Amino acid sequence: MQVKKSHSPVKKTESTLEALASVLRASPESDALVIMGQLLDSLPIGVHVSDCCGEFHILYANHVWESWLEPDKLPVAGKRLADLFPSAEESGVLRFMREVSATATPKHLKAFAFTEFGATEHGKRVDAGRWDWEIYPLSGPSGVTHLLNVIMAVGAPRPRRSGPSKEERQAENRRREEASGVLRIFGLAPEDLAGRAHAMLSEREYQVADLLTMGFTNGAIADYLNVSPATVSSHVAHILSKLGFRSRAQVAAWVVRRGSGPSASAGMPGLS
Repeated sequence: MQVKKSHSPVKKTESTLEALASVLRASPESDALVIMGQLLDSLPIGVHVSDCCGEFHILYANHVWESWLEPDKLPVAGKRLADLFPSAEESGVLRFMREVSATATPKHLKAFAFTEFGATEHGKRVDAGRWDWEIYPLSGPSGVTHLLNVIMAVGAPRPRRSGPSKEERQAENRRREEASGVLRIFGLAPEDLAGRAHAMLSEREYQVADLLTMGFTNGAIADYLNVSPATVSSHVAHILSKLGFRSRAQVAAWVVRRGSGPSASAGMPGLS
């Protein structure tokens, strides 16, 4: 399908990941940046980053966000949000983005209908119902530099009398967890969890986290640190629990964002 072709990981690595690197102040050649891009593409929520100059050009968008668009609007990098969504002004999205740019205060549109978004099922576009659109400021020394947009499908077009099912509630909770993970990646950790994690992880857990980021398996970490695989598994479980993550890729993204503190590679031959 044409849509899948537009979502080629190679194309993202060569183009939009460079924009993501500039936003995150990371090296475009970093393997961890590729891991981060793959993580964002794996999420069940839409993520895009725009500038904040008033035109709101899209710098980066993940796979699911692009999958909600018509194929003729792809690729989105470099395009204005208003060109992708003519109703963005009327719906309030652009107004909220201007307010976030001016005040550096996040804004949320809750459970609103946005007909220009949809899902693809069996090759056809379908209305996914209502959406939550959350807009967060990304700031530098001079103030707000970019806007992070997190979008989630949150319900059917018409609410049911019986309310959401258990499975739907669980799916909603998972989306919220993933959204919190996105905020941590971009340095917007809820309640500054990423900052507190410096004190939460032990020296050994820092080592294990760094080795995970380098692509080491649990067995390889055990061999390197001269401990049992069960001990490494315990460390990994503690790291995930303390950081509030659910995957090794999220740990890798956190290590990239951390940028300081103990490092497993320090003093290790071949890993510096």
